[in-house]
Amino acid sequence: MTQSIAIVEDDLQQRRLYADALRAHDYHVAEYASRESAIEAFELGLPDLAILDIALNADVGGGYEICRYLNERDANLPIIFLTSRGDELDKIYGLQLGAWDYQTKPVSLEFLIVRVASFFRIQHQRNKQNENKKHINNVKQKSAHINLGKLRLSEKSMQCYWQEKEINLTPTEFSLLIAMVKTDEPVSIDALIKSTCQGVVENNTVNTHILHIRKKFKNIDSNFKCIKTRYGFGYQWLCE
Repeated sequence: MTQSIAIVEDDLQQRRLYADALRAHDYHVAEYASRESAIEAFELGLPDLAILDIALNADVGGGYEICRYLNERDANLPIIFLTSRGDELDKIYGLQLGAWDYQTKPVSLEFLIVRVASFFRIQHQRNKQNENKKHINNVKQKSAHINLGKLRLSEKSMQCYWQEKEINLTPTEFSLLIAMVKTDEPVSIDALIKSTCQGVVENNTVNTHILHIRKKFKNIDSNFKCIKTRYGFGYQWLCE
């Protein structure tokens, strides 16, 4: 997809020079000579990057105001100030407003092209990182909640519900239950011991915990038979 760039520059000759150079590198470029015309267009849709002059004819701080407007609309939108105002205070103020860069004219077209390309790369990397974070958070949220037939578990709060009624399990009992429901296969005694993260749990202790879990479920549902004993191996969660 072609990336869009807005150039806000009151000098027609300079604006066309920048625009033609960027179009030659396959960017879609929109040109504006004033703050009013630029913001009117931005109300309909934002560009992927903006290049702003500060003084726009009699509007001596117009570029600053456009920068503030764009930053309020999208703080991740790359903004480059390209201006003849080289005072350090102007640079500081421009960057504090949220601009990604501040360049003083004259700037070579080659440098401008490279600068624009580098900011698009940074933006792409940021978007990719944000998507990865969202994906990871979604996975974590999904893995933190288990809905399996009549069973509902929340790993974060260690809550267990059967038939929408809460069952109060101890942390060890909850860990054993989680270990069983997360797989379709039988779980060995050794694996169940490891799931509790308690090195002192022994085989007969696991058996006792399983007995207690069954009783707690049966207090709610007398027909509960989802925890199957696999003799000589371990246990399996299997609701028929």
